Amino acid sequence: MGLSELVGKAAGMFGGKAEDLAGDFDFAGKLQELGVDASMLEGLDIEKAKAFIEEKGFDLSMLDSLGLNIEELIAKFTGKA
Repeated sequence: MGLSELVGKAAGMFGGKAEDLAGDFDFAGKLQELGVDASMLEGLDIEKAKAFIEEKGFDLSMLDSLGLNIEELIAKFTGKA
């Protein structure tokens, strides 16, 4: 499987197009679909926040492998960025 296929599959999993994945990916929307809101992450350090999100069924490793800054995405979601 080539990189373009991998990115396409990743985008499909998140309900978008490959070209939109890095730019317009709605991280907050996806977390809300899983029942996660920003208040649930208050008081958690970044590693605990990541673990909590992954327990809810969101595979953060895919975003990381695509070069997206997970810490920044979480900070924006919680209003700390």
